[in-house]
Amino acid sequence: MTAETVLDALAEAYADDPAVVEHLLLDLAEARAHADHTRHYPAATDYGRESAAAGLDRAREDLLDVLDLPSTNGVSA
Repeated sequence: MTAETVLDALAEAYADDPAVVEHLLLDLAEARAHADHTRHYPAATDYGRESAAAGLDRAREDLLDVLDLPSTNGVSA
């Protein structure tokens, strides 16, 4: 199964507009990669790490809003 197949299936299953969900999933993946990079990059500043983490949180919230799923914000469901 390819990543595209998973994205398409998730978008079809949970959204009225699959293209929006797929775009947000890609944004989330990019934000996660950036946050991971800054977390492990020795020359990254604390501000850079916090900014990347905040970007990841925003991307996650945007996706949850479109999917109409509750946000966990670190709380177990």
